[in-house]
Amino acid sequence: MTFEAIFMKITYSTTTKLRLLSQFQNVNESLKVFADYHNVGAGSLKRWIQQYLTGGLANLERPVHNRRYPKKLKLRAVCDYRNHRLPTKEILLKYDIRGLSQLRNWVILYNNGKEPVRKRVRKMGRKVSYDEKIEIVKWVLKHNHDYK
Repeated sequence: MTFEAIFMKITYSTTTKLRLLSQFQNVNESLKVFADYHNVGAGSLKRWIQQYLTGGLANLERPVHNRRYPKKLKLRAVCDYRNHRLPTKEILLKYDIRGLSQLRNWVILYNNGKEPVRKRVRKMGRKVSYDEKIEIVKWVLKHNHDYK
C-alpha cells in the first residue's frame, strides 16, 4: 500500500449507500459492528441514515455543486442555535442545511464577530516586487485598512 492510499478518501455511490442502509435495517447488529464488518466508518453510516431520514434518496446523492444559503437563513439558523430554541437536528431540518458542520462553521464565524457569508476565492494577482510590497503595506497602514 502506498503512502497516498492510506490517506485517500473513499467515496461511495448512492446505490452502495442505499444497499448498506437496507442491509443494516435487516440485521440485529449494532451500528459499529455493522460498519466495521463492511469497512465503512460508523460516523459515515450514521450520517447516511440521518440524511436518508431527513431528505430521502435525494439526500444520499453527492451534490454536483455546493449549496448556497441566503445570508438571512444563516443568521436565523445561528440565532436558533445560540438561543437553544431548537435541537440541532431540527435546525438542520427546518432550514434544509445538509450537514451539522456547516451550521457549526456559521456559529463560529458569528461568535467571532463575523457574519456567516460566502467565502470568496481570491484571484491570482500579478507578480509584485519586494519594493512594491513594502509600498503597498505602508499605504494600507497609513489609510487604516485591514491588511490581509
